[in-house]
Amino acid sequence: MKEKIFTNETDEAVLEQINSKIMKHTIQFLKIENGKPKPYGSGVFAKIYNDYFIITASHVASFFEDHPNEDLKIKVSNNFFIPVLGEVKYSIIEKSEPIDLAYIKLDKQTTFNLSKAYIPVTIEKFRHHNNLLNGTNYCVLGYPAINVTKEEKPFNTGATFFLGSPPTNDKPYQLYKFNKRDHMILNVKGKGTNVNTNKRDKIIPQFHGISGCGLWLLLIYDNPVTGKTEVDYRLVGIMTEFRTGKYFCVIANRIWLIIEAFKVAEKFTFKEKFIKKGFVA
Repeated sequence: MKEKIFTNETDEAVLEQINSKIMKHTIQFLKIENGKPKPYGSGVFAKIYNDYFIITASHVASFFEDHPNEDLKIKVSNNFFIPVLGEVKYSIIEKSEPIDLAYIKLDKQTTFNLSKAYIPVTIEKFRHHNNLLNGTNYCVLGYPAINVTKEEKPFNTGATFFLGSPPTNDKPYQLYKFNKRDHMILNVKGKGTNVNTNKRDKIIPQFHGISGCGLWLLLIYDNPVTGKTEVDYRLVGIMTEFRTGKYFCVIANRIWLIIEAFKVAEKFTFKEKFIKKGFVA
């Protein structure tokens, strides 16, 4: 099935996958300050074989090292917050600047509680994506820190997604000193969409809080069996930074780095296959 470029006509199918699938893979970390939850970062809930993980940015996961007597929490229902319990692993990937990746290998109780509200992404949805599509086929979904209720109201929060496209040349990589082997840079000018309301708002410069969320490739194609335009998705990166200077963009570490970390630290083996450019897999 051949991939298509994102168009306004595919809005409904794209929103369905984001709201019912990608949203369910994405968690928000909360820290407790003065007895109240505060947004701290985002992450991707994943299952590899029989183990469960949260993949995130290392500068988010470093909270556990910097605050050994405190917990990060995840909201799983209106009034139920669970502590994130497990083993944080930076592996060798965190030692190589500017790689900013880590994962938490979750314990059974955290996995049990988390699975009531979230759905783990599995390995077949991971994709080492070299040849970027020249279109708005990339979704960044996370929890900006500004998406919280005001102090006097009960705590609530919400996710926002941004659709991005690759830069037309390598100048952003050169300016910000990121290599294309390990990183993906995407332009995100335009509007972000609040997942709760499906309303599109002007892109905000405050991306704080979405670090550690997934970068997702949206696969848009005509299904010859159904005769309909359909949408699938793959996890291709983890969002780590943003820039709002000369180029308004987000920066992600490519997902192959975390796959290699799993191979080394967890001794996982994966059956990998080559995907012909322009085709869904």
